[in-house]
Amino acid sequence: MLAELSIDDLVLIAAARLEFSPGLNVITGETGAGKSLLAQAIGLLMGQKGGDELVRPGAARALVQALFENGDDSLAVARELPRGGRSRARMDGLLSSAAAVEDALRRRLAFYGQLEHTRLLQLERQLDLLDGAVADEVEPLKANYAGAYAGARALTRELDDLRGAGRDRERELDMLRYQVAEIEAAGVEPGEDERLAVDRERARHAGKLLERTGGALALLAGESEAAALDGVRVAQRLVDEAALLDESLAPLAERLGTLTVELDDLAAALRDYIDGLDVDAAHRDALELRFDKLKALMRKYGGSADEVLGYLEDARARLAALEEFAADEESLVARVTAAQTGAVRAAARLSEARQRLAPQVAARIEKELRGLAMPHATFVIEVKARDGGWDGLGPHGADDVEFVFGANPGVPPRPLRETASGGELSRAMLAIRGLVNLGDDVETLIFDEVDTGIGGVTAAALGERLRRLAERRQVLCITHLPQVAAFADRQFAIAKESDVGEGTTETVVRLVEGEARLEELCRMLGAAPDDEAARSHAESLLAKASATS
Repeated sequence: MLAELSIDDLVLIAAARLEFSPGLNVITGETGAGKSLLAQAIGLLMGQKGGDELVRPGAARALVQALFENGDDSLAVARELPRGGRSRARMDGLLSSAAAVEDALRRRLAFYGQLEHTRLLQLERQLDLLDGAVADEVEPLKANYAGAYAGARALTRELDDLRGAGRDRERELDMLRYQVAEIEAAGVEPGEDERLAVDRERARHAGKLLERTGGALALLAGESEAAALDGVRVAQRLVDEAALLDESLAPLAERLGTLTVELDDLAAALRDYIDGLDVDAAHRDALELRFDKLKALMRKYGGSADEVLGYLEDARARLAALEEFAADEESLVARVTAAQTGAVRAAARLSEARQRLAPQVAARIEKELRGLAMPHATFVIEVKARDGGWDGLGPHGADDVEFVFGANPGVPPRPLRETASGGELSRAMLAIRGLVNLGDDVETLIFDEVDTGIGGVTAAALGERLRRLAERRQVLCITHLPQVAAFADRQFAIAKESDVGEGTTETVVRLVEGEARLEELCRMLGAAPDDEAARSHAESLLAKASATS
């Protein structure tokens, strides 16, 4: 529950500390005293925007803090509005985003003000309220429908995408066929660009290469007497003979033998190179043409031969997928038809349940309204399933739901959005809220302006309903009705105090108990605290409220 609310320097509130109790807490005060500031403080914690206009004159910043407690679990949140700066949010003392604080609070409290009254008139909200009133029976059907609808929509979009390609698909087919044929005809091989670059350079310099390698071979193993290999062989033979006379020359003889073998291998390698060297101009021209062809392909399809081949594989796969479109479409059409049929059937089951349960919910709301001093109230929930099969479905099914309301005998009931006054809306909202879990199974409910247009006997009935609602969870209610305030477990009074001499005005909040509470109820009744009739009336309100608890 909301254990404490602390407000500093917010508009006219210099400092206020409200310690709430379980059950029903009411906040009262004269019109213009600042009751709405408490709602605004909660709104700031819930992420509403605020600027310098909310900072009390002369203060550096406005600060709203709240403490929630639930057994051993607690949560402290804060929102600070520095004058001229960006707002800051905190959660358990640590800086946080306003969105994170709002998310944490929405799991703990629900705020109902004039906005909720307006939302009650929206048809989508009325559908949600009906479903919330019979959640145990409807939720499994809604979950089943949601899955069927989502699956059918996904398949339908897939089919639409395939069909929507049209001419674009044909153009893409033509382009892919051309690209695949062009690359295949070129016969590109992996790594060919690197090998071709080497071969091209060799062919361009074939004459110089032949001249130099041929000259080297002649010096090494030519037929002249100065051939190096012949000289080394003679040297090896002479040292071998000398080693027979002096064994210390044996290592030198061995080294000369190794050198002879190495030079012989080197000469053989040079011969092979010269034999493989193609100095034919036609060969060189062929390499240049191949290089140009490959370079053109690389400009279009990738930076290397390997990338060109990778593009070829992707193009083949895409081409195959597009060419198989007809078979894919036929199969997909069958799947879409089956999925849409399943969603329509799930929607029909959901509609049947809503139509069956709606009269029961309407009867319960009608009973609650009559208990709120509307003895002739009639309430009907119309559930109409849209025609059109799949085309008539939406995220919540195929149903349009409308609340139909009548307050007076002899007057035909009409849609709630067309007929209800502010007070009637307040009572309808409270009657529904007492029956429906709106998906916000929270610890604290806050009502602002729930008593709009209400008075007299109706006000007492409203107070009793709030007390009953507060038996299940904590309720905070901002009210101007003494009949409602009398039912509170704890009451706070807000007053505006001005100092003419100092030229200041301040809103103060205080807990009223005992005599102070009687005085506040007298004020709410429009009388002075010493007015005996008013005191008697206030005491009777408290006694009646106590007797009904």
